[in-house]
Amino acid sequence: MLVGKDFGPYVVEKELGSGAMGTVFRAKHKKAGHRVAIKLMALALGSSENARNRFTREVAILKQLEHPNIVKYMGSGHYHGSPFYIMEYVEGESLDHIFNRRKRLPWEEVVEIGIHLCAALQHAHDKGIIHRDLKPSNLMFLADGVVKLTDFGIAKDQDVTALTNANSTVGTAAYMSPEQCRGVRDITLKTDLYSMGIMFYELLTGRKPFIGETAMEVFLQHANNTEFKRPSEIVLEIPIWLDTLVCQLMEKEPARRPLNANAVADSLRLIKEKIETQRSAGVDSAKKRKIDRTGTDKKLDDDDKTAARILLGKKKKKEAPTPFYAKGCFTVAALFLMACVGMAGIYFVFLRTPSAESLYARVAAVMKSESADERKAAREGPAADFLRFYPTHEKAPLVQAFADQYDFELLDGQMHRRRNKGWKVEGKDAAEEQSARDALGEEDIGKLPDALKRWTELSKKKGNADPDFHAWGLVGERYGKKLQEVVDRHGQLRTKIYTERLSGKPAVADNDNANEKIALHAVRAEVAAEKTKAPDDPEPLLKKAREQWDELKKATDKDDPQQRYWHLLAAWRYRELKKS
Repeated sequence: MLVGKDFGPYVVEKELGSGAMGTVFRAKHKKAGHRVAIKLMALALGSSENARNRFTREVAILKQLEHPNIVKYMGSGHYHGSPFYIMEYVEGESLDHIFNRRKRLPWEEVVEIGIHLCAALQHAHDKGIIHRDLKPSNLMFLADGVVKLTDFGIAKDQDVTALTNANSTVGTAAYMSPEQCRGVRDITLKTDLYSMGIMFYELLTGRKPFIGETAMEVFLQHANNTEFKRPSEIVLEIPIWLDTLVCQLMEKEPARRPLNANAVADSLRLIKEKIETQRSAGVDSAKKRKIDRTGTDKKLDDDDKTAARILLGKKKKKEAPTPFYAKGCFTVAALFLMACVGMAGIYFVFLRTPSAESLYARVAAVMKSESADERKAAREGPAADFLRFYPTHEKAPLVQAFADQYDFELLDGQMHRRRNKGWKVEGKDAAEEQSARDALGEEDIGKLPDALKRWTELSKKKGNADPDFHAWGLVGERYGKKLQEVVDRHGQLRTKIYTERLSGKPAVADNDNANEKIALHAVRAEVAAEKTKAPDDPEPLLKKAREQWDELKKATDKDDPQQRYWHLLAAWRYRELKKS
């Protein structure tokens, strides 16, 4: 029993749970005070080569994942011969507990959950990692509303030889994709999209789409073309667009599901915007009708008069019919009809709205083009038209992604050119550009926390109806993510050094990276300074750390995208240590 015992720089506080592969403990850093989760492989499995390989593969997968919506890996080692790894400890509640308490979630909450989950999945999928076990118990809610994806225990890394046999099945029956149930070996990222659809269905309706007395019965329903009720048939207030998206995610054939997690996230955002727009329009309409009905003349329109007569039981007086040839409107109607025919011809030839397919084809043709002129023409022409006329089309997320990438690149390049030339900041978005310039300036001198705050604030502009402000939101979001990765890397380096001290095995740089080697020397000196007991002893160690960071700062070019990552880390740490 480890509770109450020291585990390197940590003391074990509590056992959080135990499974077939091992036990997870909560531990507290004895000096810094932060908590972590430690997963220790079951001692009984120590002699099983297959079990050790699985555990090692899980660690290898977690090392690749660095995302705010995924529980963070912090280090690994061995304890009395059994492997362990350290994770971020998440203070929150799992989605299955929330669901069991509330029985069903409003569609608005499901949309927000989905956006967070899609961000985590896309990051994993970009690394070639398929989760394979999406379910409510593997999603954690933090107090600040952030959702984190956990448990990559049976995830498949496409760059690592799978440890499962051909035609075997892994996962939880209720949420498994048809291809998982059939034991298909070469599953794709779309298996996670199917599981996400099942989860959305359950959260929205309060029940699973497929139920059986045994796991095999559920397998067969997933694998075969078993029909299910659409979510909106069970809960009427579910928006039709969300209802359709869930059904698309649950398509039996992977090719019929959305392209990727990013496409699902974009669809969820469009659904949210669509409903909010409709609600706003409804409120405006109601207000307008109220204003119209309270005019000073108090006159009733024809419909109101008719309704009043019906309610009062009165009949409208009949008037003597006028012969059609005596009506002036006869000639007017004939002329109007002829004009309409002519205008219809003009509209058909010149003004007819292009089809979604034709617009998308024109955008797709230049999505990967390196020609600035072609990309500009596509963004301002067919892409803009597609998003205006077909905002909920299944291809809309792809077109939006192209538009966002173009807008970001255009604004990013403009921002750096103006900054380098010292141009005056002006225009309607002057405040946004100045904020971005200030953030870049703070990055250059090592004030990373201050810069990160600016980028985070700027990212809130994303989704603004004005394309210019939306583009600044994209800039803030992307620069903020890059900067957060730099800050997080320092924590990961510290964990490597802690693990080194615990296991006695020297920490090594990933892929023998020269910059990381210097950074590890600097962090090693930082940690050693913290561990020394004599009050005068830390100074030589801190001086050594500052020298290492200064060496790394001088060895890297802040204007080189490949080196800026390490340059910013070095500038930040050098500044912080110089203050101490």
